[in-house]
Amino acid sequence: MSFTDSSHTAITGKNTFTHIQGNQVNRTINMGTVNINNAQRSANYTKYDQFHKIILGDIILEKELYSSWWDWKWRCGKIFAKCKAQRTIYTIEILNYKAKFTAMTYEGEDAQHVWEEDFELFAHTKNPGSFQLFGINQSTIPMLIFHNELIPLGHFYKYSFWSSLYLSHLTKNNKWESIRSVWKDMRGFLCGGPEGPNADWKFFSSADGSLVVPKKADMLKDDISFQFFCKIGSSMDNSILKCAGFSQEPTYLDDLYLEVTKDLLSNDTETPYYLYNLWQNPCYYFPMNIIGRLQFHTVYSPSKEAVARWPKGAYSLWEFVDWGQMGLVEKIVLSSGLTRFKLEMTQGKRICLRAEYNWFKLRIAWLSQSSWVFNALGMNKGEENFFLINPPHLMIHSARNYDSLPFFDFYNHKYSNKKVLPPPIYLFVHPLPESISELMSWKNSQPYFWSFDETGQLEMSEEECERWRLPKLTPQTNGLAFLSSWPMHIYAALQDWQKACGL
Repeated sequence: MSFTDSSHTAITGKNTFTHIQGNQVNRTINMGTVNINNAQRSANYTKYDQFHKIILGDIILEKELYSSWWDWKWRCGKIFAKCKAQRTIYTIEILNYKAKFTAMTYEGEDAQHVWEEDFELFAHTKNPGSFQLFGINQSTIPMLIFHNELIPLGHFYKYSFWSSLYLSHLTKNNKWESIRSVWKDMRGFLCGGPEGPNADWKFFSSADGSLVVPKKADMLKDDISFQFFCKIGSSMDNSILKCAGFSQEPTYLDDLYLEVTKDLLSNDTETPYYLYNLWQNPCYYFPMNIIGRLQFHTVYSPSKEAVARWPKGAYSLWEFVDWGQMGLVEKIVLSSGLTRFKLEMTQGKRICLRAEYNWFKLRIAWLSQSSWVFNALGMNKGEENFFLINPPHLMIHSARNYDSLPFFDFYNHKYSNKKVLPPPIYLFVHPLPESISELMSWKNSQPYFWSFDETGQLEMSEEECERWRLPKLTPQTNGLAFLSSWPMHIYAALQDWQKACGL
C-alpha cells in the first residue's frame, strides 16, 4: 500500500488511516523475523482458459470447406446414441490478426454436446501432424478455431497409384481415421483432422502401418512417391503387389465382346441368379455355348483366349473356412482331390461347410507376371480388357437344425447298455467347381458322400445313410460371381516398379 503525497513520515501511537492506495499486505515483525500474509484473491481457472476466447463479432467467415449432418453416433459398427447436429468447417479471418484460421461451427439440437466432445479431442492433441487448437467461441453457435489455413485433401487431390499407396501408409502409420481426415496446411505439410469431403482415392488395407513416410504434400506427386518407394527397394514388393491386386475394376461380358448379345436368342437356359453380375445388363437366357467353359483359375484376353493359368497340379484355390464349419472336424485333403471330414455332432445342431475361392492369390500371381505375358503377346494397348472370373462362395449344409441329432439318437439307443463307441463316420466332399459350367452342375448335384472308410473307397449307399439317419446336405451358392480387370495405369505402375528393381 502507499500514502499519497507523503515523505519522511513517522508513525507513533495509535493512529487511523482512511485513505490508502494499492494492495494491502499485512506484515508482522517478531524478533527480527518478517511475516507477510498476501490477501490477494486466487483466480479460478478452467480448461477453456488455455485457449483464446474469440467473440463472434471478430470472426469473418471467408469460405466453407465442408458441412456434415448426422443423426446417430456409431461405435464399433453399432448405433449407441442419438445425436443431432451439423458441423461446418470454414476458412476464417479474425479481427486484428494477419493470418487466416480454420474453424468448425456447430448447430442443431445437440450442437453444444458435439462441440464439447470435439473440444476434448482437440484440446489434448498437440503434435505437428494434427489440427492444433487456437481458440474457442462459446456463443449459441459454438466454434473451435484452429491455427493455420487448412485445405481438405478432397479439394485438390487426384488419384494415382503411387500417391494412393503413399496415403495408405501415411494414414495407417499415423492412425488417422481415413483419407477424409487428411488436410494440407499452408506450409505444404499434411496433417490429420476432422472428417472432410470425399477424395478420389483408394485405401489399400494391406499397406504396412509400421512404415514411416514423410508428411510433405510433395509426396502426392506420383514421381516423388515412386522414387521414395524405390529407395526402400524389394522389401516393398509384397505390399505393392497386394495394393495393385485391390485396384481391380468391375468389368462385364457385354462390354468385352458383342457375340454374347448376338447369341442370346439361340439359348433356352435361364441365367442363374448367382451369374447376373457377369453382365452389366443381365440377360434372361444364358449363353452356355459362349462362356460355360470359362474357368476360375485362368486369365483371359478380350477374345476369351486363355493367357495365364494357375499351375496344373498345384493346390486348389478353393479353401474351406473354419469360421463357417459346424458338426465336422479333422479336415484332410486327400491325394485323390477329395476333402475328408469326420462327423462330430455332439456340440452342434446342424452341419455346415463354407468354401471361399482364394482369388487374391490368383490376382497376385497374374499381376506379378503380367508384364512378361504382355511382352510375349506383343501387346501395346487393350491390357485393361484382360479379365478373370471370381466365383461366389459355396456352402454345403443340412436342410434344417436338429433339436436332438438323429444319428446320435440312433446309436445312443443301440449302444445304450454297452461300453462300445460307435464307428467313426466320414464326410467326403468332391473337388469343387473350376468353371462356370461346373458351377451350374455342382449347384444341382450331390457333391459329397458318407463313408465308414477313411480312404473314401467305399461309399455308403442311400439305404445305409437312411438306416444311420444321417442328415441330407444341400449345396448352395452365397453371393454373386463377378469379373475383375485392371486399368492400364496399374499395369504401367507394376512395369515401372519391376524395371526400377532390375527385374
